[in-house]
Amino acid sequence: MSGSPKIKTLQELQAVIEAARQAGRRVVQCHGVFDLLHPGHILHFQAARRHGDVLVVTVTPDSFVHKGPGRPVFNQRLRLETLAALEDVDYVALNEWPTAAETIRRLHPHVYVKGQDYANPADDVSGNIVEEEAAVREGGGTIVFTQEEAFSSSHLLNQFFSAYPEPTQAYLQALRQRYSSDQVLERLRELAPLRVLVVGEAILDQYCYCIPLGKSPKETIVATRFASEEQFAGGSLAIANHLAGFCGTVTLVTVLGGDPAQEAFVRSKLHPNVRLETVGAPARPTITKRRYLEPNFLTKMFEVQYLNDTPIPEEMEAAVAERLTRELSGHDLLLVADFGHGMMTDRLREFIASRDIFIALNTQSNSANLGFNPVTKYPRASFACVDEPEMHLAVGRRYGDLAGMAEEVRQRLRSSRVLVSRGRLGSVIVSEDAPPQETPALATKVVDRTGAGDALFSIAAPCVYRGFPSELVGFIGNCMGALAVEIVGNREPVSPTHLYKFMTSVLR
Repeated sequence: MSGSPKIKTLQELQAVIEAARQAGRRVVQCHGVFDLLHPGHILHFQAARRHGDVLVVTVTPDSFVHKGPGRPVFNQRLRLETLAALEDVDYVALNEWPTAAETIRRLHPHVYVKGQDYANPADDVSGNIVEEEAAVREGGGTIVFTQEEAFSSSHLLNQFFSAYPEPTQAYLQALRQRYSSDQVLERLRELAPLRVLVVGEAILDQYCYCIPLGKSPKETIVATRFASEEQFAGGSLAIANHLAGFCGTVTLVTVLGGDPAQEAFVRSKLHPNVRLETVGAPARPTITKRRYLEPNFLTKMFEVQYLNDTPIPEEMEAAVAERLTRELSGHDLLLVADFGHGMMTDRLREFIASRDIFIALNTQSNSANLGFNPVTKYPRASFACVDEPEMHLAVGRRYGDLAGMAEEVRQRLRSSRVLVSRGRLGSVIVSEDAPPQETPALATKVVDRTGAGDALFSIAAPCVYRGFPSELVGFIGNCMGALAVEIVGNREPVSPTHLYKFMTSVLR
């Protein structure tokens, strides 16, 4: 990576440290991102060096940095080079894992040094310090927390290296005056005791990666070469997984086809605290959307859908209603994920609307139901979340004031709030007791938009149930969406740790 003799691979560093130990020298390890080196880091390294003879610094790779938009500002090569230039640092190495725990187990430092921000494990939003401290003690070492003057890389980067345009910076600056990151995290902890019931279509998202070869000489088609494929748990499955990271209990009621291998896959992909209640549909396929993509840029070429989108038969409809009746009393709120593929019939919509429970509603328009699945097919909802084109379809007008349309839908559904997501334009929330709240988009890197709306809905619904103010719902929801678009498909849910880090970073 560099001509500097201080920069080592982890394997090389292990050998160097072992030689130092054999020579009776005391090894000290520091670890972090070190995106913007500042005086606080210098003081930290000086204090760490006083605890031993050899100071090694391990650095989080770019791929594991989850500190907010545009981070890291400086790539891993530059961060290694900068640290290697410091007199107090003897060796620098790039870590290979998300946390330092495995590295500590391999290096066995005599002393592991962290800043004062980590002295109280409850203040560490990542929760990694507990695992790292255990790894230090396993190797016979000790952990030390420096007490030097602290600075914040995130605060400095937000001030001088922001990835956001000026209007978004102004929005965040105003938000920081009203909420600290600790206040937002404390509100999010209110979601932990919630018992959430989810009902809606399970969707298997298949990504088939193909290399375009060019036009076939004998046909008017573009030929591609198969590269690889993967399958994700999407639709209501993804919503349940997102919720499970923040809420204590999640129950999912859905319909699955008769393929036992598909059901086994679904169960294997659900978060441990998601309980699955299925209604079998042996004559219908589990909804599967197979997308063909160019792998380097994830460009979607075309899609094949395996589904029967006619309304489910009356016996299945009754079975879904029976499971909902059985589950409703044991849950605080109901999230409805209606993708318009036949599970949510008119009778079930009426049944759900008649229940005495907080109903969060997300209906989606897609290529299979365009124009036939508006949110207004439901008689009632406590909260509704749709995207901008879906709002136009719901009111039957192509143009007009978006907030005004959302207010029409809110009144028709008798909702407390309606959220309209607008992609790169952010979101708008209309409420019965407050003016419309606009929140800018907070994503700076878009890998894949699939599932981003589901992620936003998953976090916004329980926040509205808990009575969060609309500006906080918009902020948290757009942070969730910003992280979701960095994930390929529904390969994994947005983790609470990543969301907490993101919000903490942008609010500093």
